[in-house]
Amino acid sequence: MAEKKEKKSSTPFKYIALGVVFIAFLIYGVYAIASINSQIAEKEEQLNAINNEIVIQEAKNADIEQVKNYSDEEYLEYVISKARKDLDLVEQGERVFINSAGD
Repeated sequence: MAEKKEKKSSTPFKYIALGVVFIAFLIYGVYAIASINSQIAEKEEQLNAINNEIVIQEAKNADIEQVKNYSDEEYLEYVISKARKDLDLVEQGERVFINSAGD
């Protein structure tokens, strides 16, 4: 009968050890899922940023395609307007007013 008692006392230890291993596995699983979800969120943000850049570049490409089809007069007007806008070009005799308020 003494042998039967020893087997019973070792059985609860096995269940406790199995429970600890199971809990550790669950904690690791939750951590892994949370980590993967945060990585997915980061990649989605990067994808959205890249998609926005693509939209901007496609608009620029469409403008360039349109400029390719300009006649000589239209192209000259386009170049002058770009120089005025981007390079602050003024023609001789024009008056320049500077807004000191910054608006």
